[in-house]
Amino acid sequence: MTADYQSILQQQASAPLASRNDENHYLIPLPSYGVITVTGEEAADFLQNLLTNDVKQLEQASQITAMCNPKGRLLALFLLVKTEHGYQLVLPESQCAFLAQRLQMFKLRSKVEIEDCSETLQVCGLQGNDPSTSAIPLPSQSRALLIATADQITSDLEDLMSKGWQLAAEASWFITEIESGVPVIFPSSRELFTAQQLNLDLIGGVSFRKGCYPGQEVVARLHYLGEPKRRLFQAKAKTDSVPEIGETIVDNEKAVIGHVVNAIHGDENQLFLQLSLKLDGANQDLYLNDGSAIESVQAYV
Repeated sequence: MTADYQSILQQQASAPLASRNDENHYLIPLPSYGVITVTGEEAADFLQNLLTNDVKQLEQASQITAMCNPKGRLLALFLLVKTEHGYQLVLPESQCAFLAQRLQMFKLRSKVEIEDCSETLQVCGLQGNDPSTSAIPLPSQSRALLIATADQITSDLEDLMSKGWQLAAEASWFITEIESGVPVIFPSSRELFTAQQLNLDLIGGVSFRKGCYPGQEVVARLHYLGEPKRRLFQAKAKTDSVPEIGETIVDNEKAVIGHVVNAIHGDENQLFLQLSLKLDGANQDLYLNDGSAIESVQAYV
């Protein structure tokens, strides 16, 4: 990582949260995210056989997709980006080594190359209209990603800053992800959730028309023969602590109603939460493990 990009990250450390009530354009470097590349002449077929979404129907620049264990539990959740030479998988850096190793287990004689490029490729979120032409547009309106080497991304960010774009805290991106209903899997939440429990079937992260993949039978059975008993919700709490990912959510009787999917602090100790909750308990009074009351629980659908 170049000294110039390090300097931008140091500036970001004291940057405010992006305002969601104006038309400013924000640069949000995402140093906690990493990139895995999958290239080679069989890359599409290789990923098609492993992921929940239909790789061969990737017509836009990116899609949300996941990898499950044979029991249909999510091992990793990521943004899949189609490139000139193959694919990029964008996800928390803490998940990259695990996912790269998992993909290697299925490589066998496939003509693909799998590489964890988290040390050489950087990720930056763009929030605002008219992003860089090299940016990857996201389904959420006015949001995009830049993925490039530290030198290239530094040049891109300096150019955008000269045009009035402002640096914002990394938490800004994750708060918007929570508000947009985009879930995430961390090491501590691997194999804790099914696709439906995180609404992947509602946000275009699962294809029910493609062929088999690990866990496909479980995911499809719930879709066609049952109804999910848990779904993804957003909520808030007032606390100066941050719960552990995967931490339980309880009601007045200390019964477990769900788990923490993501938690990010905003201003004034306001905690933005993403929760996977039982549908029959989501309307009760709910609490974090430290006793903090959970407020403003809202379903995404």
